[in-house]
Amino acid sequence: MEFHSPSEKIKLMRKKFRVNQAELEGINMTRAFISMMESGRRNVSKASSKLLAEKFNKIANRISVNLNLDDEYFSRTPKEDAIHYCNEELKNDPNHDKLEELIEISEDFELDDLQAEMYKLQGEKYYNKEDFKEAFSYFRKALGKYKELRDRKSQVRIYQLLGICKSRREEHEDAIYYFKEAIAYAREEKNKRVFYKGKYNLAVSYMLTQQYDKSLETLDQIIFDKADEIDFDILVNVKTLKGYELAYLDRVEEAIDEDLSLIDILRDKDDENLSMVYNNIADAYYKIGDYEKSLKFVDKAKKVKVSKPMLSQILNTKGKVLFKTGFYQESILVLGLAIDLAEEYKRFDYLLESCKDLISVYESANDYKSIQDLMNRLLEILDTNDVKSGKAYAVLKLAEVSAKMDSSSETVRYLNKLEILLQ
Repeated sequence: MEFHSPSEKIKLMRKKFRVNQAELEGINMTRAFISMMESGRRNVSKASSKLLAEKFNKIANRISVNLNLDDEYFSRTPKEDAIHYCNEELKNDPNHDKLEELIEISEDFELDDLQAEMYKLQGEKYYNKEDFKEAFSYFRKALGKYKELRDRKSQVRIYQLLGICKSRREEHEDAIYYFKEAIAYAREEKNKRVFYKGKYNLAVSYMLTQQYDKSLETLDQIIFDKADEIDFDILVNVKTLKGYELAYLDRVEEAIDEDLSLIDILRDKDDENLSMVYNNIADAYYKIGDYEKSLKFVDKAKKVKVSKPMLSQILNTKGKVLFKTGFYQESILVLGLAIDLAEEYKRFDYLLESCKDLISVYESANDYKSIQDLMNRLLEILDTNDVKSGKAYAVLKLAEVSAKMDSSSETVRYLNKLEILLQ
């Protein structure tokens, strides 16, 4: 995209419509004055720009061309034109390619504030497509620009988004760093929503890195310290996570009590979280071997309007219960559906969990071929999406199967690959 000086615009426009300077004369603009503006000896004022725009729009209309020049077109400098163009394009929800063009323009003209905004928009577009690798890259660029601009307020959300990107890619140690930064900046900027959302996300990352005491401590800080200040959805997420974590730590009765207390709060208000709570209760009953109650709450979870990623979790729970109750083939089918949904929606945490549960089913029948197929599929998915977490598990299982199938060369190959991954 080229942007021209005011004098160049007059010259180019005359050439385009084949008019001479005399044809542009009017009561308030002489041919001599037009000549001086075109040669750069006189600046083009806003008043002169308006007259020129009106002249050229009329000339274009005579040949059925909708030129539609705005009043200030001829008075704007190339940098001002670049800013105008970028702002107009941003109103039209630009796609990735258009945003890249706008980013290049903002770089050429050193439009740092627009550049930061466009990096953020590009990141959000990738984020909404669940391409968290690309999203992270653009959010990092946006963060750098906001730091140059000393815009701390904008950095609050960027740090939060960077943490979520890392978390969704199973890079939880990095996520912890970004969530802590989001919390610190949110506290300083008095952004309560990001502050408490950041604390919740931090608790999730602590849990996923097996720092359970820190996770529960962070959740309790939110619940007991400032519960009256927290948005409804965040408080629900906090209490839901606490119930899930208590169940994971085999404090099952506490977990069930925590989750049951949420049902009346959520009913007719938040179907997604209500289905999650039902599923968590189902999983808690599964842990203590009460499979009848577990299936009862799985059915409740499925009856609520639920997103496809959440359905993956519900199917995971149902698949585990079916296996424990002797329905071998049915459990394989249901867990397979859970894996398909997790892959489709790039929920790699759900994907790994369902793969591990399906492996347990196959191992019960010494079905080594199915284990190999599933682990190779898992590795392919992780490689395609450049996700590290889960690769070591898959390779270990492949090594175990090779050993059981008396394939020593394959076992050694997988163990060597495992050693590299662990390094």
